[in-house]
Amino acid sequence: MTSVRSAKVKGSSFEYDVQYSLKFKYPSVYLTKQQGFQQQQDVRSDIDKFTIECKRLRSISWNEAVKIYEKLKLVTPQDYDCYLIFQSNRQPALVMGKGLDGCHFVLTFEHWFGIPFLKHESTRAFKKKI
Repeated sequence: MTSVRSAKVKGSSFEYDVQYSLKFKYPSVYLTKQQGFQQQQDVRSDIDKFTIECKRLRSISWNEAVKIYEKLKLVTPQDYDCYLIFQSNRQPALVMGKGLDGCHFVLTFEHWFGIPFLKHESTRAFKKKI
C-alpha cells in the first residue's frame, strides 16, 4: 500500500516541479488539478496554448511514451501544442513532441524550453529552532 502512495506522491511532486520550472517563462501556466479538472492534462497554459502530461516513472519505453503522447493529443484543444514531460530515476527531465513532419522526437527539458528544470519550493513550514 505504501508503494502506491509513494508513486502518487512522486508523480504529484513532479507535476509541481514542471509547473514551477515553466512559470518563469510562461507566467500563465497552471496545474489543472488546482482548477478542478483533469483530462490527462497535468499542466496547461491557455495564453501560450499548450498542454502537458507529466510522468515520473522508474523507466518508460518508447512505445509507452508515444502511446501516452497520442492519448494526450486526443484531449488537447485543436489550436494547442501538447507535450509529454517525463523523467526516469536519476535521469534528466525529457520532453516529447511532434515535428512538422509528424515524427515524434525527444529533447531534454532545458533544450526544449531554454530554461533549467527546477525543483519546486517546499510548502512545508519549517519551525525555527529555539
